[in-house]
This record gives sequence, structure tokens and C-alpha cells, in this order.
Amino acid sequence: MLDCEYEMDNAQFIEPLVVRVIQDVAAWDAVHEEWDRLYAASPTASTPLDFVWLRSWWRVYASVYGAGGLRIITLWRGSVLSGALPLYIAGAGRVAARCLRFVSTGEAEYEEICPDYLDLLHLPGEETACAEATWLAIDGIEWDTLELLDLPQNSPLVRGLEFFPRRRRTRITTRGGCPIANLDGGFERYLTQLSSKTRMRARQEIRKAEKSGVLFELATEADSDAYLDDLIRLHQARWMAEGKPGCFSAPRFTEFHRSLLPAWTKSGRLILARLSHQGKAYVVLYGFVTGAKFDLYQLGVASIEGTNIHSPGTLANLLLMAQLAGRGVNRYDFLRGNSEFKKSLTTEHRDLVCLQCRRLTSRALLDQATRLLTRLFRKISRTVRQGLTRA
Repeated sequence: MLDCEYEMDNAQFIEPLVVRVIQDVAAWDAVHEEWDRLYAASPTASTPLDFVWLRSWWRVYASVYGAGGLRIITLWRGSVLSGALPLYIAGAGRVAARCLRFVSTGEAEYEEICPDYLDLLHLPGEETACAEATWLAIDGIEWDTLELLDLPQNSPLVRGLEFFPRRRRTRITTRGGCPIANLDGGFERYLTQLSSKTRMRARQEIRKAEKSGVLFELATEADSDAYLDDLIRLHQARWMAEGKPGCFSAPRFTEFHRSLLPAWTKSGRLILARLSHQGKAYVVLYGFVTGAKFDLYQLGVASIEGTNIHSPGTLANLLLMAQLAGRGVNRYDFLRGNSEFKKSLTTEHRDLVCLQCRRLTSRALLDQATRLLTRLFRKISRTVRQGLTRA
């Protein structure tokens, strides 16, 4: 169960901070309730740090990517879970570099989940102590490379990097920004933050929807599978029209997301919103509510036949914003990406980063050399293809 257990001295607390690194599923399942309590209190809580998300990913993907096993860092004061970081080791063969990374990252591109806002969970007031203990625990784990994807730029792990003994070898690179719509104060107040042109178009689209008879609905527990089927159909049709497979062509990707429906739809945590006309679905939005924030994870869009609605995707997002604002949601996060419709509806954004480190081990050096040769080979291949095309 435990890779290590040791105490961190901190005079302001009666109980010392004890570090335990969980390495098996049974021990991880045993702290489910404590994890949920920590998650509910943590200022860094995000959708992919929820126990259900993490555990579902491990069930679906671990047999392929988790050969090195779990390394769930947990930080305790007595019986209270004060901090947690969900990690695992990928690549545990004789030659392959052992990469320590977040649970729910590291898949092949065609089936990757792409979670944003992965981070260190911690109780309020425990940020510094948990960051210090976590970095020391990471240093005590056997790995060749470290890759922490899609951390918020202001993550406690980034701010507490001084506690990492190998910080001088650490590289931080940008992963892009997440456009966000600020719904604080309600939907009408949000519209006033947009440009006059965008605001006018938004109101025009909403009026068109009212006149054209389109129907906007949120999935219930009973029909969530049908809504997901519509999302998959619309999303796949768009990508296949461009000659690309689309993410739902990957069985594990689809299985993972379908597994979230029973646990989260009834509670309102998972949102599937559908815009339909004359009984046919033309837009489906898919995302998650965490606290007072909604994350738009995926969408499927098609032109609405028999109406003058110019942008059904934008319309569906506006209608969902209005509904969620009425439920107390104050941030509508489009997650990474800079499509035009996202830009037009954005009032603020948050940057994400990747934190990487490489130890001076034979496996790490071999991994680095292999990557360099792979990039060189691809560059040469592109040059040759371009030359043949011109010829």
C-alpha cells in the first residue's frame, strides 16, 4: 500500500503532517470518503481531481498505460486528509523511461482525455506545507522523467517549486489559455461585458430561437445516454467530414465518458444540453459543474435546417449560460482552445502550464535521445515529401 510514510514538522499544527504514498487500488478506494471531504474543501478542486473521474480513468486505461502502478501522494494530519496528488508511473519496462505523471494523462493522442486544471488538492491554510511535503515525496519516488500536464499557472506546486530538490532541472512551458465567461451577477450582466457587436448578435440569435421553435433541454438521468449518443453522432460527423477519426472513435475514450453518466447526471454535476428542432438534435454541449464553475468539455454542432439561426453552437452556449447563471454558476470555462466563437464570448482567461523534470539516469538519457531522433526523422520525412510534391 505505502511507498513511504514520514512526518513533516510544522509548529502551527498540533498534529504533524504525515506523507503516505498509496500504490494499490484497494488502499486508494479505502480513502474515498476522505478524498471527497478534501475535494469539497480544497480551493484547487477541479473536475479531473474528483475521485470518480480519477478512479474511472484508472479502471478503463490502467491496463494499457499504468504498468508502473499508482503513486497517489496523500498528506495527513491525524485522521484528516489535508492534501493529495494523484500520480502514477507510466513506462515500466526494462528499457522504457519511468515517467511520473498525473492520473488521467499520458494516453496515446487518439484516445487521450485531455483534462485541464490538474493540481494539488489541499485544505485551506495548508497550501505551503502540502506543497513542501509533496515535492519531497515526489523526489523520494523512483522515476526517470516527471511530467505534470495542465497545471494552473498559479498552482501551489508551481509557487512551491523551491521545495523541490531538483528544481534547477525543472522546465515550465505554457500549455495555452482557457477562455472564460464571467457570469457573476447574472446572464444579462454578462452580456454587457461583451463587445456591442457580439452583444447585439447574441440577443438576435436568442430572439430567432424563440421564434423558430427550437427546443433547448438538459439531460436527465433517464435520457443521458441518448443525449450522449447525439453528441457522438454530431461530433464524429464533423471530424469525419474533414477526414479525421474524431475522439469518440476510440473505444476507451467513449467508455470512460459513458461511465460518468450514472454517477454525475442525477446530481447535476454532469451537463448534457441539447438544442433540437422538429425532433432532431443539432447541438449537444457536454461539460461538468464544479462548485460555481462550469467546464465545457465537448460539443457537437450541425446547421439547423429550416431556420435563420446563423450560429447554433453560439446560441446553445448562450442558452446554457443563462440556465447555469440562474443556478448560481459564476464562471463558464471553455477550457483550452481559441476558436472564434470562444473568443467572442470570453471575458477573462486562465493560463495552464506543463512542469517537466528529467533525472540523469540511463533510461532518461535514452528516452531523450530517442525523442530527438524521432523528431529528426519526422523533419527529414516532411522535407522529402515536400520535395517529391514540388517535383
